[in-house]
Amino acid sequence: MDIESSKSLVLALLLVGAWSSRVAHAGEFPVTRIPAPGGEVVFANPGEREEMYEQLHYAPARRAGDFVFLAGVEAGPFEKGDGTDVNAFKAQLRRAFRAIGASLAASGADFSQVVQFESFHNCKNKRNFKGDFQAQLDAMVAVKAEFMKPPYSTWNAFCIDRHYSERTVVEIVVTAYAPRVNP
Repeated sequence: MDIESSKSLVLALLLVGAWSSRVAHAGEFPVTRIPAPGGEVVFANPGEREEMYEQLHYAPARRAGDFVFLAGVEAGPFEKGDGTDVNAFKAQLRRAFRAIGASLAASGADFSQVVQFESFHNCKNKRNFKGDFQAQLDAMVAVKAEFMKPPYSTWNAFCIDRHYSERTVVEIVVTAYAPRVNP
């Protein structure tokens, strides 16, 4: 990796970490949109437009016809004082689920319309979570149940080596089927 690529990676990691720490304020942010073929790109949480879209060149949420696609939302010890035990991880997951909820709502959807749920768990880095993959899954099941009710979506849980941000414990990706209502 050359020096410019290294600098870009470090900047990107800092930006993702900064965005992740602001998802705690989801719902207090003015929603903005960019028209796109078949729908729109939606920004519902602080930092998404500047950091994700303009700097890293991806949409945090995008509606395409009757589907809403959300890019990965991270959970991990991003806030000052965040712990690394199971209860701290559950609080971090709740922040991520609130950010997901804000993006879904801004896109005209809600958790009941999620049809696919994928979680990518960092199973190697014990610095950010003092438990194993099963403990992560148990925490995810408990917090997910607070936000997602029957009928349940599909769910694929993956154990991976690392994430874009080294503080990430899990990244959550969702797809919702939310038919547009024509006036």
